[in-house]
Formats: sequence, C-alpha cells, structure tokens
Amino acid sequence: MITRLSAAVPSPLARRLTDHLLRADGQEDCCFVLWRPATGARRTTAVLADAVLPREDERIVHGTVDFTSVYFLRSAALAAERGCGVGLIHSHPQGHGWQSLNRVDHDAEAAFAAQALALTDHPLLGMTFAGGDTGYSARVWQRHEAQRYRPLQAESVRVVGEQFSVTFNGHLLPTPDNTDAQQRTLSAWGQQTQDTLARLHVGVVGTGSVGMLVVEALARTGIGRLTLFDFDTVETVNLDRLLHATARDAQVKRPKVGLAAREARRAATAPAFNVSALEASVTEPNGFASAADCDVLFSCVDRPWPRHALNLLAYSHLIPVIDGGVSVETRGGRLQGAEWRAHVAAPGRACLECLGQYDSAYVPTERDGLLDDPAYITGLPTDHPLRRKENVFVFSTAAAAAELTQFITMVAAPAGVSDNGAHLYHLATGTLDRRAEGCLPGCPYDTTLLGLGDSAPVVTGRHLAAEHARAGRNTLRSRLVRMTHR
Repeated sequence: MITRLSAAVPSPLARRLTDHLLRADGQEDCCFVLWRPATGARRTTAVLADAVLPREDERIVHGTVDFTSVYFLRSAALAAERGCGVGLIHSHPQGHGWQSLNRVDHDAEAAFAAQALALTDHPLLGMTFAGGDTGYSARVWQRHEAQRYRPLQAESVRVVGEQFSVTFNGHLLPTPDNTDAQQRTLSAWGQQTQDTLARLHVGVVGTGSVGMLVVEALARTGIGRLTLFDFDTVETVNLDRLLHATARDAQVKRPKVGLAAREARRAATAPAFNVSALEASVTEPNGFASAADCDVLFSCVDRPWPRHALNLLAYSHLIPVIDGGVSVETRGGRLQGAEWRAHVAAPGRACLECLGQYDSAYVPTERDGLLDDPAYITGLPTDHPLRRKENVFVFSTAAAAAELTQFITMVAAPAGVSDNGAHLYHLATGTLDRRAEGCLPGCPYDTTLLGLGDSAPVVTGRHLAAEHARAGRNTLRSRLVRMTHR
C-alpha cells in the first residue's frame, strides 16, 4: 500500500501531452498513459513512461470529454505487456496550479480503478492537466475493501528534463511563510521561484569540501527539506578545505554528515527547516532508497560507483542530478592550471557517463573495495584519474558555485532558459566551454533506462568502506562513554 506519493514526467513526454491536451478550441481532452513505480524509503513516485493517444473513435469531445471502454482496454493491455500501470489524464483548459477532483471526474476515474488493478497489477493513476500553466496534479486509486477504492493524493508532480517545473499539492505541502532573512533572496528571483525552492526536497550526496559549501548555500537560500549522505569522518587532512571543520571535529572523529547537518540548522532561513543526516553511501540500499525520496540531488562525490547510482536515479527515477568536479594540473610542484565543471543530468541532457564524469568499467573495482586498497591505487599510473585528490578549498568554492548556479538556472529559468548546457571553466585561460548536446549515440540512460523506476537494474550493494567508517566511529564512541563513566 502506497502511503506517500509523487509523480514525475520526462519533459519530452510532457511536450507530447501538452500538444494533445491543450486544444486550440479550448475544450477538455484526455488520454491514457503508462507508468511505473519508483519506490523510495518513504515515498513512491509514479514515473510516466509513455502516452497512449486516442484513436479517432475512442473518445468524444463535447466541451467535456468521454472515452470508450475500448480505449481503456487497449491502454491497459499495452501497460500489462510492458509491465506498467495505466493512468488517465484529463485536462482543465483554464486551470492553474493543483487541481482537485470534482464529482464527475471522481466517478469517472473510480469506475475504472478495479479493472486497472486487475489488468495491470498496479493501481489506477489519475492525473489532471491544468492548461493555464501546464501543471499537473495526481493520485492513485487504492483498494481499501471489496469493491471500494479511494484516491491517495500526490504531494507534487515534477516535469524533468530540458525544463524543470513542479506543481505542489498545497494541502500536503503548503507554501511556507517568508522570513525577514529572505528579503534579498526574494528580490533576486521573486515569490513564485522562492515558493518552489522552499518546498523542494533536496539531497546532497557527499558533504566534503564541495558538498559542505552546497549545504550552507541551500540552507541560507531557504530550502525547506534537506537530506545529506556521507559515511566519511572528519580528519586532520580535511581541515584545509572543509568548511566549519575544526581540530576538535577531527579529534573526536565527527561524521562529516553530522557536521553538515548541524551547520545547516544554524544557517537555515526557512521557518520550518528539516534536515536528515544519513551516515551512508548512496550505493547502499538504504542510502539509495532515501535518495529516491528527493526531488533534486546534488552529486558532490568523486568515485565511479556513487556517480553510477546517481546517473540511474536521474534517468530511471526522473530525479535531476546536479554534478560537478575539480581537476588540477601541477608540474614540478607548481600550478599549471585547473578546471572545474558543473552540469545537470536529466532526460534530454547528457548523462554523467557521457560527460566523462565516471567510467562504468571501474564500478566493479570500487564495489570490490580495490579503490580503498593503497596497494591497488599505488599500482595505477601516476596520471590515472582514480589517483587524483584535488579538491583544494579555493577550487572547491568555484565548483560548488558552479553547481549551485546550474541548480538555480534549472529552477528559476532566467530569461526563460532552464538549460544553458554543461559548463567547463579553465583557470589558466579564463575561458568557459559549453556543451549543449545530449547523450552520445547508443547511450542507454536516455533511451532504454529512461523511466524504468523499480524495473531498473540494481546498482546497490554492501559498501565495505562505509561499513568500516561507521564501525570505527562506533568503537570510538564506546570508548568515550566508558571513559566518561569511570
């Protein structure tokens, strides 16, 4: 039984739906869609996979719209064939924002709830398209007792890809009040964008030198819900590049994610700020499930396995991933140059592997623990990317700023532009390279893996380094407790 729900639509499919549902004559229309569940730790997302547009004799438009049972059965059969659920979308041509069900719409969806479950083994998804602002509302019809089905309303519906928009259910996620601390922020992009930012659930994967800066900025900007992921420990070697870290944090082996959560609470300007700190990797089952609860993810990691997991979340679960990184070139102990990059992985945009941010061939190597084996790393060529440790604080601030501007561009769409490409900045020349192309030919992420949800390949498993880090901290805590009680 689903208890919390959201829905997600890839932007290419959203354009098809808009072309069909937004009629020139101003009348209502409808169509069926195929959807798959994407299950998180607390929330299930209905990920739209395809539209089944009506044939000429399968629906009647007469101000309102009716459809035939033949159209429903054709759509349900196609859904069952593809392992999907079936959903019905109808339009409110003049609607704006979240649309509630009137009695006619309620009865029309309820009449097909039992058949949808029987034919596809998934509950019926109902959606309403608001023609005034091209937003969506959503619900699933779940069986509560014999022949009794009730709609569970979604919290939000997001459109993800070259564009990014979210329609929120104001009853479940009401707009928070502004605070005096947000006056300058509001003046930059206005109330509508701030209302979106305040209600997004944002995950930050990795709270090291880049991630800690990202967390600080998000909290000050007014993001209302943050989930932070990192299994690592503050060490003395981190003190030259980890914001807020002190010698005391290194001495007591404080988890980085705990430090990040504490400082986020201090910096937050949202009136009801909520932050969760997970001492876990996104490659572990519990970490991946919690990441699937988010609306947006920041990738502040430099290893292939977590980037591989995040790449899958971006395309199979339709959660946009803002990623970046730093590269430094030295020769003879002198700085020759540096580069930092930032980009958004989402449908219609280049994925992390096509951007060269990781090589999937090294994912099994990391899963086997070899990237944490000094002997293995020492055996690699000196210029091998897996040997690099280049997140110097000065360059980390640039990388964090680049990721954050990608995020704001995606959400606020300045001058109507929400995708201005992947950016690579060169320090020595002061130039910026911009890539606007999508994935390389044959890439599975924007094709066969798109919108798979729970049907996507499993990329999680035991993370030995994470387990070792947590065990080491637990041992130290036990020692400190014993010393306190002596």
